[in-house]
Amino acid sequence: MKMTLAELLAKKGIKPVSAVNPTIIVQPTAERKETFSTSIILDEDQKTAVQLAAAGKSFCIIGKAGTGKTTTERELIKAVLKTERLKGETHVFKIQGTKERISGPAAAVVAYTRIASGNSKRAICKESELEFFAPNITTVHNFLEFEPEFYWNPETQKDSMRFVPRRHAANPLTTRMIAFEEASMIDLPLWEKVFVAMKEGTQCIFIGDINQLPPVFGPSILNYALVQLPIVELRTVYRQAFNSLVLKNAHNILDGNPLEYGPDFKLIEGGPKQHGQHIMATLFANTMKKWYEAGEYNPETDIVLTPFGKQALGSTSLNSHIAQFLNQNEVWEVIAGRRKLYLAVGDKIMYNKQVGYIKEIDINRIYAGKSPRPPSKHLTRFGVMHHSDFDLDDMDEDNGLAGVDVDLEAMAQEDIEELTHQASNVVTIELQDTGEVLRLRKTGEFSEAIFSLAYALTVHKSQGCEWRKVIIVLHKDHSIMAFNELLYTAVTRASEKVVLIAKQFMIDKAIANRRLKGNSIAEKIEFFNANMTLNGVSCTKKF
Repeated sequence: MKMTLAELLAKKGIKPVSAVNPTIIVQPTAERKETFSTSIILDEDQKTAVQLAAAGKSFCIIGKAGTGKTTTERELIKAVLKTERLKGETHVFKIQGTKERISGPAAAVVAYTRIASGNSKRAICKESELEFFAPNITTVHNFLEFEPEFYWNPETQKDSMRFVPRRHAANPLTTRMIAFEEASMIDLPLWEKVFVAMKEGTQCIFIGDINQLPPVFGPSILNYALVQLPIVELRTVYRQAFNSLVLKNAHNILDGNPLEYGPDFKLIEGGPKQHGQHIMATLFANTMKKWYEAGEYNPETDIVLTPFGKQALGSTSLNSHIAQFLNQNEVWEVIAGRRKLYLAVGDKIMYNKQVGYIKEIDINRIYAGKSPRPPSKHLTRFGVMHHSDFDLDDMDEDNGLAGVDVDLEAMAQEDIEELTHQASNVVTIELQDTGEVLRLRKTGEFSEAIFSLAYALTVHKSQGCEWRKVIIVLHKDHSIMAFNELLYTAVTRASEKVVLIAKQFMIDKAIANRRLKGNSIAEKIEFFNANMTLNGVSCTKKF
């Protein structure tokens, strides 16, 4: 017999309540100058969410940009911690980035990425009375205590490694409440691992914005939760004063209206002709350098967003262009399997979804592959040497990397595999949020999915993050990705300013093209849940 998500949750003792009153979009009436303000008075929608949380109910909180989702999350955490059912209840949390564990109250806020969880941590723990709650705010993977496990792979006939959760049915989570921040980013396979590890009676609160990009990897748990659980929609804008063009244009995008331009929201079209990507990338780099020198671009607080990772206007290429003028330290060619990276000490990087900086680059003495070029200030981020002024003596220098003398016949098989999976260099990085220092030396640690420079990101990877200023690149070659949700997601990453580098026709196309069909919340839910199943279970709307 097929069961709905609500019935599956009910087996765990997670009981949904009757649907909250249908939402009515209203003009925002409140203003807030400071992000994550602690002095705001809750509106009726926020009060409803806090009351449901305090009552132990499972439900969804959704809202457009700036409607106070994070503020509501902080207030409901305070309310839940005061309830009788949490008194004396504890859970042992693994501290992110370490092997240490700490006991805390049996409530958690989890997100798909470290950036999103860090965003929640700063907002929730801004109040001194909630500083102790910081270890309870983490990623889903850390919450489930994913660790490497070696197993025998019958296909390859050798030991392989995989990451598995240490929290499961036999070692369950002891939390009584879990809030899923940016729930639209949590896919079904990951949710199922959480579900298996939850104890009966666990309260689940799903928080998200259904107007943002759907996940790349498939349907998210928020889609299913919206079908079966009560919904509280936040409708009053709180993130910024509503006269901010950043927030106003975010709502214009959703409403299908033209954008308005001003000092905090600019469009740069360039000349009448749309150049190809390579020319545009060069022009973009020159412009960014001028902005940096004029103090109009700060790599610590600003970000460049683009739809793709590849191509000349993709995040990889744009990162290289920006790093080229930002960092004048000598550049190292790092060979990691088939990938070559051109890095320097001081580079801002993204490692495993967390921002960090390169502290040191050294030779990897156990690397036995092709020698990379020696480090040089004349080596560009694209692997090209400035022939006019580099030292020709460098060409004969192997920097100790060539010809590692090893006797492969005398080595054990596992030692040979260890040797062949080494990168040419050891790159020491320090992670920004935790201060954790890591020494990267294996090829897998430099894969595109894990390691990159962090001056430019794809819009998908930016979800759950916020920067002071967002520079959005949208070229005609990006037409396949020019849709409403992508532009909305990119714009809402900015707290103060947005600069669009695009032709007006591309902006108009993106606003008009929707991936999630429907105007009302109910219509959108119907659309993105059509024909979806959870473990073979029909998830059609059951209101």
